[in-house]
Amino acid sequence: MSPTVLKPLETHELTLAGNQRDKRIVFGWGRPFRVLDGVSILGDQSGAEKRLQVHSKLDRALKFLQRDVGYSLLDDALAESGGGVRLVHDIEVMQALGALPARGRRSCRAPKERPIENADEADDILSCKPEIGKYAHYKDDIVLVSRFAGLVHGFEERTDPNAPNVKHDMLYKKVLQGIRLLHLCEFHYADVVLTLAYASVYFRGAFTSLGKTMSDYEAAHVCVLLIYLAHSFLFDETCPLRVWQQHIFKKYCNLKVLDAALYRIFKLRGFKLRITEAEEKEALSVLLLRTNGGLPDGSSTSGQRRPKGRSSSSTESTKCMEKEDSGSADIINI
Repeated sequence: MSPTVLKPLETHELTLAGNQRDKRIVFGWGRPFRVLDGVSILGDQSGAEKRLQVHSKLDRALKFLQRDVGYSLLDDALAESGGGVRLVHDIEVMQALGALPARGRRSCRAPKERPIENADEADDILSCKPEIGKYAHYKDDIVLVSRFAGLVHGFEERTDPNAPNVKHDMLYKKVLQGIRLLHLCEFHYADVVLTLAYASVYFRGAFTSLGKTMSDYEAAHVCVLLIYLAHSFLFDETCPLRVWQQHIFKKYCNLKVLDAALYRIFKLRGFKLRITEAEEKEALSVLLLRTNGGLPDGSSTSGQRRPKGRSSSSTESTKCMEKEDSGSADIINI
C-alpha cells in the first residue's frame, strides 16, 4: 500500500482501529487535527486564550477611539468639587494629541445642596421679620442684601415716588436665596458682591420700563433673574438656569416660562450686559459701605461668618446716572 500524500487545503480521512469503535480522523494542511466524533487530539483554544484574543481586539479598538478619533470615555472622567468633571488621559494619548489636555475645566457649576422644600410661599407677603435671615448662608449676607435693597429702593423712589415699594420681605428672601445658591456653587464672596452690583444696574433699566406694571412679588423675582443674568455675563463657569428654577422659581413658574422671561429682559437691555465704570463704582460704593447693616427692623440673625475676600473693583462713589425713558413692556405673565 502506497503512502498517502497530504496536499494543501485538502482533507484526508484515516480509519484507526479502536477498542470499541472506529474513529475517523481528518488531516488538513495548516489546521489542527480533530476527531470527527468530538474528541480532540490537540484540543481547541482554552477560554482564557479566547478572552485574551477578544480583549486584544477591544484594546486596539479602544486605542483607535481615544488616539485617532479623540473620544472621551467614562474611564477618563474624574469627579471634582462643585460638580465638575476632569478628563484624564494616559501618556500615549497625550503624546498622540501633541499637548497636555486641559485640566480643571468645568462646563458649569452646581450647588452642593438640594433645594429647600419647606419654604412656604404663603408667608412671603408678610412684613420683613427676623426669620427671613434663615435664608442667609452667611451672616454678612443680611448686610449685603440690606444694602442691595437700599440701592434698588433708592433708585425706585427717585424715579417714581408713587411706585410700589420693592424693599420688603419678599425681596430679602429671594435675593438671599440667590446669594445662597452662588455660595453653594463656591463662587468667591467678592464675585457675589460684583454680581449684585451689576444686577442693581440692570434693575434700573427694567424698573424704568416696567416699574408701573410690576408688583412687589414680581419685582423680587425679576431681581433674582437679573442676578442670574449678571453672573452669566461676569463668569466663565455659571450655574445653569434650570438649577435656579429648581431652587428659587420652582413655585413661581416653570423653566420654559422662566427662559422666555429671561430673554425678554435681555432684549430689553438691547442684548448688552456691559455697564459703565461710573455705574459699577456707584453700585459697589453702596454695597461695600463700612457701616453696620441688617434687616429693616434692626434685628440680626445668627449664622456663619463669610470667608474674607477682596473686592474686584474700586469703592469710590459717583453720582447716579440720569433717568432714561423707554417704552413699557410686560416681562413675566404668570
